[in-house]
Amino acid sequence: MGPVQILLLEHDDVEGLYPFTATHCSWEIRTGLYTILERWQQTLGHSAVSVVSHRDKHVRSFVERYPHTATFSSAPSLLIAGNVVLSPDVIRKLVATCEQRTEAFLVTCSGHIVGAYIPTAMSKPDDASEILASYDPDVIQAVECSGHVLHRQWQALDHIADSISWDVSLRRQTIAPSAKIHPTVVIDETNGPVMIDENVTIGPYCILSGPVAIGSDTIVKPLTTVGTSVIGPWCKIAGEIEDSVIHGYSNKQHDGFLGHSYLGEWVNLGAGTTTSDLKNNYDHVNVELPWGKEDSQRTFLGLLMGDHSKSAIGTRFSTGTVCGVSSNIVTQGAPTKSIGSFRWLNDTYDTDKAVEVARTVMARRNIVLGQETEALLRYLAG
Repeated sequence: MGPVQILLLEHDDVEGLYPFTATHCSWEIRTGLYTILERWQQTLGHSAVSVVSHRDKHVRSFVERYPHTATFSSAPSLLIAGNVVLSPDVIRKLVATCEQRTEAFLVTCSGHIVGAYIPTAMSKPDDASEILASYDPDVIQAVECSGHVLHRQWQALDHIADSISWDVSLRRQTIAPSAKIHPTVVIDETNGPVMIDENVTIGPYCILSGPVAIGSDTIVKPLTTVGTSVIGPWCKIAGEIEDSVIHGYSNKQHDGFLGHSYLGEWVNLGAGTTTSDLKNNYDHVNVELPWGKEDSQRTFLGLLMGDHSKSAIGTRFSTGTVCGVSSNIVTQGAPTKSIGSFRWLNDTYDTDKAVEVARTVMARRNIVLGQETEALLRYLAG
């Protein structure tokens, strides 16, 4: 058998991973130093992994932001849903199984059908979902793999520790030579490794309690404490951060507590912004999503925030707050637990102004707001 093409595809209920997937594809979810897609690429090589989605606007934005992602080929393909978190070992075993088989098989994970091996060539990537749907699980053999299927955004927080350990195995070193770490910094790896990527700057008297992963070009300001968290590339952080994921280009560079939270890209939390992540009665946290209220089945859950949203100084988020894309939170008391997209105070945020602010903020990092990504933002704004 020749090389196997990996096709990460989006599942039908990808919108359930709101608010992150409002502007991103599911394979962009970050649980460690790497996103789901990046972990596949680091394990197998960039040329082996391509993507396909039924959400045309989203995949166009993704390709615009990541133009070097491998293009589709007609080779035999392993289809895997983009919301499945797998270790490098499991990834390698799946590919090896494909290379040993000549017949199609389904891939299951935690009782869910999450993919399939297609030994024949496909003419176009859109055929992938149709072929997968056509496979009868009562007829075709299934191969079970060990991993985690994400149905809601907060579930990504449960896999920080495992993901960072996996990502350590893909690196030659956990601390990049170009990182600038003040001699007073405490790195505690008692409970897990600490990964520090290229060009990271960590100021005096910071405490990093693993497992922690800090992406490239991030600035950790003095006296910051971080535990069991992932900080994406090009962030500025300060204060206390615990059991959280912050995607790239987002800032929390002042005092305040961020706990059990998941932030998208280009987020800015104003000075003193603090999240509650535990109810006074220690009950499960209910979450108000666009389609209704759900029990998260979690005792700890803070803030879920979409791209380009911002909080004013002194903002206090209630337990399990959900905020959409490009909203500005300015309130005297605690904001509502459900904040939609493109909101300003209690009114609608003008789309043209929101796009212009996004363009300005991105330009500060020498990044251009692309046409496809702008089109997606305008589509979401309605």
